[in-house]
Amino acid sequence: MSQQDEYQGAMNAFDAGEEGISIAELLHIFRKRFRWFVLGLVVVVGLAIGYLQIAVPQYESQVSVLVEPIQRSSTFESLLDVSTSTTKIATEVELITSRKNIEFALGTLDLSKYHNPDGLDYRDKNVLGNVKERIVVSTVKDTNIVRISVTDASPEFARDLANALASSYDQLLTGIAKNSKTAQREFIESQIPINDAALSQASNALGDFRENSDIIQLTDKSSLLVNQISYYALRLEPLKLQLKESMVFIDSYTKSMQDAGMKGVLTLDQLRADPTITAKLKDLEAWKTELTMYESLTSPTANAATSTVAPATGMDSSSRTYVISSAISQVTKDLLNRVSVLTRSYASDANTQAVVQALTTEVGIKVLEQRGAVFVNELSQLPVLERKLSELQRDVQISEAIGLKLREMLEEVKLSEAAVTGNVTVVDQANLPLSPVSPNKLLILAVALLLGCAIGLLLTLGIETLDVSIQNEQQIQKIIGKDVPVLGWIPMMKVSQSDMYPTLSVYNDPLSFESERFKLVANMLYNKSNKKVYSITSCAMAEGKSTIIGNISLALAQMGSKVLIIDGDLRLPSMERFFRLKHRGVGLVDFVTKETKLEDCIIRPFENVPTLHLLPPGNAPLVPAAIFSNPRYIQGIEYLRQIYDFIIIDAPPLESASELLSISKHVDGLIITVRAGITSKGSLYDLVSNLRTANAPLIGFVFNGVIPGTTSGYRYGYGYGYGYGSYAYRYGYTGGKSSSKKRKHHARRRSTSWYRKRYKQDLKTRGKVTSEQYEPVLAFGPHAEFSSLEAWAKEANPSFTFSSMPVQPKEKESASAKSNTSEDLLDSLSLIEQDGAAVGKKTEQ
Repeated sequence: MSQQDEYQGAMNAFDAGEEGISIAELLHIFRKRFRWFVLGLVVVVGLAIGYLQIAVPQYESQVSVLVEPIQRSSTFESLLDVSTSTTKIATEVELITSRKNIEFALGTLDLSKYHNPDGLDYRDKNVLGNVKERIVVSTVKDTNIVRISVTDASPEFARDLANALASSYDQLLTGIAKNSKTAQREFIESQIPINDAALSQASNALGDFRENSDIIQLTDKSSLLVNQISYYALRLEPLKLQLKESMVFIDSYTKSMQDAGMKGVLTLDQLRADPTITAKLKDLEAWKTELTMYESLTSPTANAATSTVAPATGMDSSSRTYVISSAISQVTKDLLNRVSVLTRSYASDANTQAVVQALTTEVGIKVLEQRGAVFVNELSQLPVLERKLSELQRDVQISEAIGLKLREMLEEVKLSEAAVTGNVTVVDQANLPLSPVSPNKLLILAVALLLGCAIGLLLTLGIETLDVSIQNEQQIQKIIGKDVPVLGWIPMMKVSQSDMYPTLSVYNDPLSFESERFKLVANMLYNKSNKKVYSITSCAMAEGKSTIIGNISLALAQMGSKVLIIDGDLRLPSMERFFRLKHRGVGLVDFVTKETKLEDCIIRPFENVPTLHLLPPGNAPLVPAAIFSNPRYIQGIEYLRQIYDFIIIDAPPLESASELLSISKHVDGLIITVRAGITSKGSLYDLVSNLRTANAPLIGFVFNGVIPGTTSGYRYGYGYGYGYGSYAYRYGYTGGKSSSKKRKHHARRRSTSWYRKRYKQDLKTRGKVTSEQYEPVLAFGPHAEFSSLEAWAKEANPSFTFSSMPVQPKEKESASAKSNTSEDLLDSLSLIEQDGAAVGKKTEQ
């Protein structure tokens, strides 16, 4: 499992309910990871600058034109009686970028005059590229003014193409409008001779019939039937002409749109199949059928029928015909709206009205044919001669009415055709652009700067998220809880190999800022009068617990306390090396397993500090955990508690050794060392959880390796600003290094990578001797001031008595007899492992 997965799994247990990150923490993260922010910013800005170096400048030229809608047929407008004030030009604007218009505009230019930056002319289609993508059409709101912009690497081509598009666009719209009117005129002109021939034929047939028959006049019933049939015929023929005219216009407009490259043009059959339009046409047929029946009753004579070509509109508002006419008008408007929705992407108002006219005319023709068929059926029951006369008279009347209508429509179309002029008026000609519009250097650099800041910030937060190490006290308190206090924080020290004890700041420079931080932790322990035995541990190796133990022990000893350091890390001891002492083969393990006297194990690290003693580990045991659960160890701790003011045990990390839990059962307080930038949140959480499960007396933590001035809440200036330098000079304390170098060192900001690099160096050199080591000196014996622990204790307090004594070994008579046997070669711990009374025993609390 990766460190990130470990952290995510462990943090879920204590992150719930915690508040979000504060602004101060964000600023601290930004400051700490500033290099990543700069990296993201530099990369993005560098890419932007690189793009500006390779990008080809583009020039834009713009022409403004005034566009009028394509002319609509006045005949349709009058028939439908709709407003002509609309100024929608969506279809006209769409035609600007049509393939036909672009090809026509390019055909008017001499493409050999234009070249790209590589010197190739635009006659090659690969060099010219996709012209449509470089054309932008925009409209001014609430006006018919259209702006055509052309962008190209050649400023001359951009200008000339913009002007050519405006000119070809004018010709395109004019051609579409004129083609529609011309088609209408040609159709009407072709129908007039046909109608004249039909009228002449009908008149001759009527004259011949009267000459050869005795019937000159029809009976009343015959006249009534003929009048009714003529009425419907006179209304039916103009509608058929209008339907043909509408179809001609629709076909002409559709062809023009398709030629211009317009796609998605719907046919009349496709529109008729729309469910909404189908329903409306059924409603229209029902209303028109009822209206036709009423109108036939109000037109009893042939003359009236002839004059009534269109439905009357001046009816009494209270009559049924008025209600029906209103309903027909509403259905027609609904049809117009629906067709507009379906054809809005390409159709003009004239085309939309022509489609609606064709649909409604088809319904009108169907209704009139059904009603006329009724009277034709009745007329067929009359005598043959009367029926023949009525048919001839009807044919003459119909041909005369149609002839008048055709000539009237012809004149209207001629006027409309003559009135068709250019639909496009150029307002502003395109000019030669002098400066490129892209790449916009200022805009790109501004966006790159903003984007770079955003990416840099995201990169900063991302790196911080991936970093699972502990950086400040707040993160520790989230894991351990606010009920466990901070005993103090220790700054990152600059180790000088020229010092006798490189990491022992309290000894090297007693008045330095680092020394005062160690003394603060020592005072925290000193004030806990009811506690004497402490154990200091960490989450992993090389997190500074030995340094902290050595410095605070020396600080307590300088305060006059009797301090004993017990090196409980039996797997990888470090306290002897910390005090530059050679390894001594007699120590804690020998006291427990071989019943060696404590006076033969305890040594004195400093000659000038008589109250500081060290109990080294001695020989490495087979099972280190058995040492700390042995009754003799427990009795020894109780015995030493009566002599020393403070006993500080260097305990191994729990992840490397399980004996930490055994050690914690016989101490008054357990202290955790956390190294800034190294200790992971997940490992600290696991350690605290295990200790709390084992009911270990956790009393606080020490935050080690802090960079003052860069960690939230820590300010290095206080220690030096307080005046220790001058104080040391006045009173002659010159044993340490000058503070100016330390100030310079701590003023530098260090990153997490620097922490880890330093940490790896500590791990690599851990266990290696790089300097001269000294012979250890026993604290008690004939050569020392005191021969035993009891003598030392009674010297300070003559009336002092011991409440309990460790069991001393008894001389056994058989020991000498067995001295030459192979059992002498066995490890001393194996004797304990074979002793059922000693293995796994726990003393009663």
